[in-house]
Amino acid sequence: MHLMKWIRKNTQKIMVFVIIFCMVSFVIGSVGLKLVVGLFGGNNQTIATFNDGQKIKTPDFIQAQSELSVLRMLMADRLLMAQSSSGIAGPLLVHLLFPESQLSGQIASQMKQAVQQGQLPISQDDLDDFFQQQQERPEILWLLLKNEAYLAGCVLPNGSAAETLRYVVPQLTGNQLDAAQLVNQIISASNITEDQILRILSDLMGVMAYGQKVMDSQDVTINQIRASLGRSKERIDAEFVKIEAAPLINEGAEITEAQIQEQFNAYKASVSGNPTEDNPFGFGYQLGKRVQLEYMLVLMDDVNMQVEKPAPEVLEEYYSSNIDKFQVMEPIDPDNPESEKIPKTRSFVEAEAEIRRTIEAERASTKANILFNEIKDKTESGFETLNFDEASVDELQKAAGNFEAVGEELSKKYNIPIISAKTGWLDAAGFGQDKILANLGVRRGQNFLQLRDLAFVAAEDTPQRQRIGIPSVRVWENLGPLSGGYYSEEDSKFYRLMALVRVVGIKEAAVPVDVNTTFDTRGIVLGEPTAEEDTTFSLAEQVKEDIRLLAAMDAAKARANELTRRMDGQDWDEAIADYNSEYTADNQQIKLDGVQQQLRISQAEVAMAKQIMLQSPASAQYLLQRIISSMLTDRLYALLPEDAETTGPIKTVLAFEPQTACYVVKEVVRQPATTTDYLDNKAQTALQLSVTQSAGLALVHFGPENILERMAYEPKRQEEADEQPIEEAAETEVETEEG
Repeated sequence: MHLMKWIRKNTQKIMVFVIIFCMVSFVIGSVGLKLVVGLFGGNNQTIATFNDGQKIKTPDFIQAQSELSVLRMLMADRLLMAQSSSGIAGPLLVHLLFPESQLSGQIASQMKQAVQQGQLPISQDDLDDFFQQQQERPEILWLLLKNEAYLAGCVLPNGSAAETLRYVVPQLTGNQLDAAQLVNQIISASNITEDQILRILSDLMGVMAYGQKVMDSQDVTINQIRASLGRSKERIDAEFVKIEAAPLINEGAEITEAQIQEQFNAYKASVSGNPTEDNPFGFGYQLGKRVQLEYMLVLMDDVNMQVEKPAPEVLEEYYSSNIDKFQVMEPIDPDNPESEKIPKTRSFVEAEAEIRRTIEAERASTKANILFNEIKDKTESGFETLNFDEASVDELQKAAGNFEAVGEELSKKYNIPIISAKTGWLDAAGFGQDKILANLGVRRGQNFLQLRDLAFVAAEDTPQRQRIGIPSVRVWENLGPLSGGYYSEEDSKFYRLMALVRVVGIKEAAVPVDVNTTFDTRGIVLGEPTAEEDTTFSLAEQVKEDIRLLAAMDAAKARANELTRRMDGQDWDEAIADYNSEYTADNQQIKLDGVQQQLRISQAEVAMAKQIMLQSPASAQYLLQRIISSMLTDRLYALLPEDAETTGPIKTVLAFEPQTACYVVKEVVRQPATTTDYLDNKAQTALQLSVTQSAGLALVHFGPENILERMAYEPKRQEEADEQPIEEAAETEVETEEG
């Protein structure tokens, strides 16, 4: 009875406490709430151990939360991202310690792009592996990394942190704040001292310093910088005549079965487009990964025809509600573009056509989305009873809805034509050559995911590795709705479209068993295919083309040697004129040409480019051209006598197989790197060499799993923590080292 009276008397206080308790629970989460309750309840339990017995207790965890909060207020995420000297270490540390940061969400995709562009000397697989590791709580990682730096003696004085803040805060805030103002704001918000703030930042700098010490297994030397610049800034000029083999191909030449089989056997295991010493032409008949797609596609012009046209009052209401969209800034004096600008509003009459198009496009988009949502509902209903991740391919296929039947049904319902069909077997190159498939994609947040990326990560089983920024995809899983379009040269018009696509077949890269391999390579077809559009790929025909190209290359060499003989009694211009007059029917008029200021790239860069080509087939064509251009520059360079800066006048025949062409070289001139080149580029080159040496090691050093393993981190099991005696919790224990 007394309890009930007390409750009735203190109802308001109880409600206030409950509301505050719920708010705190929502903000800090269940783990944080448990720790706070434990702390105020006198709980000093051990959360985990590391380094063979050191303990992380509840107060340590809460202290780590507070320190990371201070670092956020110090804009430590932006500070780490700006540390160019740290290579990728700074961004990786942002990913570990500040996962909620807006910058953290962009790191994986930015690094992926850098790898694909050859700016980061690491593999895509290693990068994917890093970002797929099980992420530990930032507080735990902060405690471990900080302790590791202490043990290694990487303890920086507070003065270093203060100097860093004085330098970077104005830059990070656009001179809106200086270091003193920022520190005072943190003191007011957190009730801690300036020395404590600087100590926390010094700890972060110590973690970075230790990481840099580990990754810099060898310093970049002056000789390394000079050697790198000496090659990369050395320029080559050359004059030559180029005789291409392609115009000399004899399409009617007889090719025997023995020739076909010999050529096929020699290169059936090679990847096409990878010229090497053993395979200078870059022949290759290995079949790359191919996918087959099923699609449902709608042209937006067909949707527009079913959209109600906006009434005049709707147009006027849109204009009134969005008047700011029709304002432009114009100079007061039309004759003086630099004069003061004032806002000018376009009249309704001027904007009416634009408003009509905008409203019609919005209505068409809404109608198309309604249509595709119903398509997805009907084609995915069979998946509701499946465990999608564990279902077999056969189960997925049986559960997947029938695109053709659903398309016919909904086409009649909405009176909108829906195209349903399958593609042939497409590799990455075929994907890029199809004008519709190459542009299809779906927007996820701020990223536009290309269909080609989604299609080529598709797997029959649940994939073990997920590509950065690309969700896992299984066969028979709907992708989309996707948006895209294509330009029709015949109509001189760009057509917008939407589509739903699924991968219905996968063939992994493989060595072909038989030279007579054929398969269909058609992409998305909007109308009836014409007889001229043969989309059948024949491996035997490709082999025949390569054999004819080899014969044409021999003919080009003979022509090059003939040109040099003509020069025995004539100058270059006369010899070229005589050649052109004799071979007017070859569709190839030669001329004296050349290259200037060609830079050489290192073998390491070439190797990296080849690695990127394998991992990102979409980039292959661009990178292959860069590799071949570099190979030509090296071949021209090799014509120079040792330590000479020019060959002088020559007439050397240079057969260059990667381009299937022969060059008759007149002169090569080498321009060594200058002192100015060295002074202007030494800092950047040193940084690039340092990043090259340390990038791969940074992924290892800052890998969450590696951090936990090398620090011997062992979390306490829940039952151990709950059963810990009060007496044991009250004993003096080894605390985590603090500065």
